[in-house]
Amino acid sequence: MRAAARLAAVALLVLGLVVGTTHPVIAAPKAGPGQWFIKDYGIDKLWKTSTGKGVKVAVIDSGVNADHEDLGGVVGKSKDFSGLGKDGKTPIGGKTTIHHGTAVAGVIAGKGTGAGPIGVAPDATILSASMWLGPDRPKESGSTREQADKAIRWAVDSGAKVINMSLGWDDPGWPESWDKAFSYAYKKDVLVVACVGNASQGATQAWSPSTVPGVIGVGGLDKKGKVLEDSTAPGTAVDLMGPAEDIPIPYYSGGYAEGQGCSFASPIVSGVAALIRADDPKLSADEVRAKLQSSAKPVSGHKGVSKKGDPDPIVGWGRLDPKAALKAEVPAKVPSAEKQLEDWVKMHRRGEAKAKETETASPDESESPQAVAPMDIASSQPTPTLGFVALGAGALVSVVLMVASLLSFARRRR
Repeated sequence: MRAAARLAAVALLVLGLVVGTTHPVIAAPKAGPGQWFIKDYGIDKLWKTSTGKGVKVAVIDSGVNADHEDLGGVVGKSKDFSGLGKDGKTPIGGKTTIHHGTAVAGVIAGKGTGAGPIGVAPDATILSASMWLGPDRPKESGSTREQADKAIRWAVDSGAKVINMSLGWDDPGWPESWDKAFSYAYKKDVLVVACVGNASQGATQAWSPSTVPGVIGVGGLDKKGKVLEDSTAPGTAVDLMGPAEDIPIPYYSGGYAEGQGCSFASPIVSGVAALIRADDPKLSADEVRAKLQSSAKPVSGHKGVSKKGDPDPIVGWGRLDPKAALKAEVPAKVPSAEKQLEDWVKMHRRGEAKAKETETASPDESESPQAVAPMDIASSQPTPTLGFVALGAGALVSVVLMVASLLSFARRRR
């Protein structure tokens, strides 16, 4: 009895020490098959103190299949903004985009079930806002930029601390309504992360919404840490570079796949932001953004941040460094996303510029770019609903899912 009592006392003492620490050690998850970037980027080191618990990350995309085995219990709230009467948990879109939201959600908060990938922030909660991506937009689906506007506001009102937008419009500009929508997010202390667009899909400069002041624009790197030229677009909107090659993802109709492009680098940054916000809830969105940017590593072959403090025009602040970002001190001067956007509005929303912007955002969007999800997917497991055939253990069945999107770009350019 005395021995048992002593053991109990020791156990309580240890428990008290753990609970009493600022950063308690937790049972860290393990990376799933093919998740090379988890170790290479030191994300597993962050899992010792944070798994994103308590942080809501909104995924504004094509909808998240909450019934996928890798996403069970992950989606906390959902809503559809496509005008199709869906629920946010029913993937929508054509064959080039319907899988996209499920894939992005898995990168952020996948459970690692079976052969599935573990999310960067596996204990974060996903808020799924579905909208129409890509060509062939149904008549009943209104302006995609209007859909994004409403989705942002819903995400903020639903408690999101991070919003991920792995989508874009092949146009650096944006409608005036977005000024207020993004300002609303900033005022409510929400961090917004977006991909900058894939060169392989015709992006010669960063797409909106990555160009909106205050948004963290994310480009793509390969496994060696070099710029993945097909998976990123240059421009001053680029803030951070993240892994964009061979990213394991859950497929919307079951099974798993690999994704390429900045569409999947963006949710990795969003996941890291969720880990940081969970680790220190007192940090503001601006402070988290400053920590992520100031701690970034140089990218091979690029000059990096100038002596004046200006980010590189190709890679921004540099390569995402999760461990350094978590430990980094908040910089002495932290730029305000709200103030940056406010200053931009004062300078650009005048006279002809304002009239031109209003015309660009015409309700029917007959002449303006459509919302596009940058991606390139290869199935790594048979998915019966699409008729894939297994070629043997470990075989990859490549499926080109970009054709319709690329043809759409070609038609617009002509």
